Amino acid sequence: MKDAPTADQRDVVLALPIETLQDMAIRAYMRPPDRLLLTLLRSPRVRRVVVAEPFRSHLGTVLRGGRSTVLPPSGGVEGHLVSPQRWRRKDPVTLPSLRAAYRRYDRRLGRAAARAGCKRPVVITMYPPLAGFADMSWAGSVMYYARDDWATYPPLRRWHPAFRHAYEEIRRRRLPVIAVSRPLLERLHPTGAGLVVHNGVDPAEWLRPPSPPDWLRRLPRPWCVYAGTVDTRLDLDMIRRLASAGTVILAGPIPDEASVRSLRLLRSVRLPGHLPRPAVTGLIAAADVCLLTHRSTPLTEAMDPIKIYEYLAAGRPVLATDLAPVRGIGRRVRLLRPGDDPVAAMNEVLIWPAVTEADRLDFVADNSWSARHVAFLDFVLGPAAPAESRLLAVQA
Repeated sequence: MKDAPTADQRDVVLALPIETLQDMAIRAYMRPPDRLLLTLLRSPRVRRVVVAEPFRSHLGTVLRGGRSTVLPPSGGVEGHLVSPQRWRRKDPVTLPSLRAAYRRYDRRLGRAAARAGCKRPVVITMYPPLAGFADMSWAGSVMYYARDDWATYPPLRRWHPAFRHAYEEIRRRRLPVIAVSRPLLERLHPTGAGLVVHNGVDPAEWLRPPSPPDWLRRLPRPWCVYAGTVDTRLDLDMIRRLASAGTVILAGPIPDEASVRSLRLLRSVRLPGHLPRPAVTGLIAAADVCLLTHRSTPLTEAMDPIKIYEYLAAGRPVLATDLAPVRGIGRRVRLLRPGDDPVAAMNEVLIWPAVTEADRLDFVADNSWSARHVAFLDFVLGPAAPAESRLLAVQA
């Protein structure tokens, strides 16, 4: 039976960046927007949540057969979904047209929030054009949640100037900003309030990780596992060098096949592509070494990779490029500085003592999404009563 709403519960509008609810479901709700949605739907501090998908084209909707994804189960929070549509598939590139597009989106979102019964809701947006260009006078407050620096994301290079203009507008409007890393928050340089809330892990996945796929056991050891999108972030030279001394498994979707063509020629590199979530967690837990071998770029120098928290939650030693956001995360991270030999570093971590199960589980608890989101919700909704904070902290 649903509890009666209380006077201090808030209405929240969560505006997704470029992914839909269906995208979240496909990847098993494991990225920052996904986990925030689950927290909001289960929080005793929230009365209702309006989830706003990004613009989608009418034609694309027809080609998909008009299928839509339902919201995940809530803990009594009232959930609503709005999916604005338009004829064009991609955002306009010119600044005036982009401003106009997100002002139209703003008006649709305001009407949807009103239909849902929202009263001066808190709006959380993760997309710079919406945060910077939409008026949102119907909202009680607006907050920008920065998970990456969009103005450095290579696939959206055509929109980089517009993203930078949006950042300027966020500063001009003194919007509060939550960023996933200190370097990202400093780069955005908000003039309103700012907070760093790192990414986290789901304890349900890491208390007893599943077995790895059967094919892993047929590969020579050591097993060096990278879990994530296989794209231009990867340092391919480092991958080749590690593959000379072990088997490298790059487990994740491959947006551009041309970027990995040379790796497919190496017998000791495996590219299984997108895998079910249990297969990914099983691979990580079985790895001899986990990899965060990114190139140093403006994008990677500000990101907070979820994978490094997952590697440590599994108790595995990690080889990671020396980037500011990954320094100090854990003692079982071997940073690779310019000139370091990755094979020698791998041999070094392979003889590290195993982590104790108590220490591993402490890391999982300390870095859980629910623990992270206590500070997040306090920042967005105002400080909670102590009992409410304790309740959120123990929720899975």
